[in-house]
Amino acid sequence: MLQVAIIADDLTGALDAAAPFAGVAGGVVVATRPETLGAALATNSGVVSVSTRSREVHPEEAQRRVAAVLAELPKGLRLFKKIDSRLKGNVASELEAFGDRQMIVAPAIPEFGRIVRNGHLEGFGIDMPLAVSKALGAASDRAAIPDTVTASDMREVLRLAGEGAVLVGARGLASALASSLGVVAAPAPVRLPGPVCIAIGSTDPITLSQVAQLAQHGEGVQHVRAVSGRVPLAPDGALAPVTLLQIVGGRDDDVGTTSRRFAEGAASWLGGARSIIVSGGATAEACLDALGIDVLSLKGEALPGLPVSEGGGRTIVTKSGGFGDVDCLLRLVAGAVVTEA
Repeated sequence: MLQVAIIADDLTGALDAAAPFAGVAGGVVVATRPETLGAALATNSGVVSVSTRSREVHPEEAQRRVAAVLAELPKGLRLFKKIDSRLKGNVASELEAFGDRQMIVAPAIPEFGRIVRNGHLEGFGIDMPLAVSKALGAASDRAAIPDTVTASDMREVLRLAGEGAVLVGARGLASALASSLGVVAAPAPVRLPGPVCIAIGSTDPITLSQVAQLAQHGEGVQHVRAVSGRVPLAPDGALAPVTLLQIVGGRDDDVGTTSRRFAEGAASWLGGARSIIVSGGATAEACLDALGIDVLSLKGEALPGLPVSEGGGRTIVTKSGGFGDVDCLLRLVAGAVVTEA
């Protein structure tokens, strides 16, 4: 039943790239870390995605984690290496784990205004064009980097790719692959059951603008600021209909430590919610760890680029730091979306 395996360097990326496959026969599951890949594979799903949690680690460790995942996967699958659509992380080191396999590299997301032209990534959220080959390192010698300005270009990429070529890209390429397999996008849930708890660890300017919109215009939103990731104790009794937890102020430790501290403090808040919205890859991983959630069943997208999953008896929406319109959080928790029922 398994057709495609997706390997991402963080959890939001693993979900972003898997979301277009939500209508595939057998369903889609996402392993929140490499150690739970076996449990994900055991579900016999049509698509399996895994986070190697290697965005912030040493390049050699990143390569080791990807190699370990590749060794565990069954042979004969279509391999999709999800990379950041702004080329962040240990891209070159992780691609080295694929050995001498040929690659076709298309990190663009045309529907989000991010494109590749003349070998450079440019557009929404990118201040200066980025040379794709530079991010690939030694892997650029065995990689094709076609121009991808439109969704039609993405479909052409798949035609050019050989059967054994590793597909390297982001949500745009994943959408094209899902379409080529005849996957009809699954309908997204129209309501998030309340109470809703939002955990914001990302400091991306795009996310911060979204938080500002929610804090300013969201009715009945309780905004809890976690200075350096330190979350106040949750109140006794039921949560507010919408609670916004946000890391603010200086981070006096590395990203992983701050995220874990935040998640440990946020767990009592998140535990009282029926729906969770998390932004930031490290934050999403730490929060789900704190709740004991290892494998997610992906259901669709609440909004473009915002995957919806189920796990631990909760509805979970994840958002990469650089994704979403300025009002996306506000739209998610608007009165027409959130229900106490």
